[in-house]
Amino acid sequence: MTNIYLISGFLGAGKTTLIKTMVRSVFRDKKIVVIENDFGEAGIDTGILRECNLTVTSLNAGCICCTLTGDFEKALERIRKDYAPEIILVEPSGVGKLSGIARLCMKLENTGEFYLRRTITVVDIRFFDKYLKNYGAFYKDQIVCADLILLSHQEEGSREICYAEKAIREINQEARIEADFWDSIPSAVFLDGPRGSALLKLEMEEALSMKPVRMKRGLRRRDGRTKGFFNLPFAGEVFSSVTIDCGEPLSEEMLQRKVLRVVKQADGEILRGKGIVKSSSGNLVFHFTPGSLLIEPVNMEGNQLCFIGTGLDGQQIRALFNGEL
Repeated sequence: MTNIYLISGFLGAGKTTLIKTMVRSVFRDKKIVVIENDFGEAGIDTGILRECNLTVTSLNAGCICCTLTGDFEKALERIRKDYAPEIILVEPSGVGKLSGIARLCMKLENTGEFYLRRTITVVDIRFFDKYLKNYGAFYKDQIVCADLILLSHQEEGSREICYAEKAIREINQEARIEADFWDSIPSAVFLDGPRGSALLKLEMEEALSMKPVRMKRGLRRRDGRTKGFFNLPFAGEVFSSVTIDCGEPLSEEMLQRKVLRVVKQADGEILRGKGIVKSSSGNLVFHFTPGSLLIEPVNMEGNQLCFIGTGLDGQQIRALFNGEL
């Protein structure tokens, strides 16, 4: 039987970093395959994980909780047959609904080939209040359905950590919350733990009905499809992504200038930016979250970047990046 671990978290929370940590310290002797789901078309994190000598299956330009459901199920079955891994680590899109993905995994438990071992959510304490206020339905879903919650950016300080822990506990009374730096958390904490009541309810209704589970009945779109679990809209109805293919090589200073111009002047709200671009001295990778831009050299191929947010105008963003506005 293959154990599945879901690594959830909002945009830029640190999911890919956590996977690298778990592979290095928790599953170092295990046969692992990673399923990487990027909401945008540019699979930046896939390349980063492959640099760690991991087998990675990429599902891009959508969310496996809604538009890529069939692709996800097929990918799991193909991975089981082709690689026979002991562990499958699933990194959903940062705007993915953990409830929907967990339900899919529990449905596959009926085959006897898979078991959903852990649902882990990474919470960035820097933006907890902001994201809870602005994107509460998606954000709460990731917290409610987790049985292990890990805090990121603990360097913000003990006051912020205590506040986040208390606020998270009001949303999920059962999950284990870890505020320590991930390398110092015992491996046993990651490996197993009891399912919370939200997942148990999904599991029970799935077992009784063997039909798609909905917390409330009657919410159907005009095209006949059911909205997401816990009555959430599809991610594509709230969030959008803009992918840019870079032409000429960029220096670090030029890349920084272009990204900040987009972030400051674009309509809507940019929640995440990432990409790999060519420079005269090699390649550069950049990661943007509100208030933070990291650019560093990387030994990876690529020349594409992606912005994710709400109310984005792709034509405007490309023009801003290229200096045409």
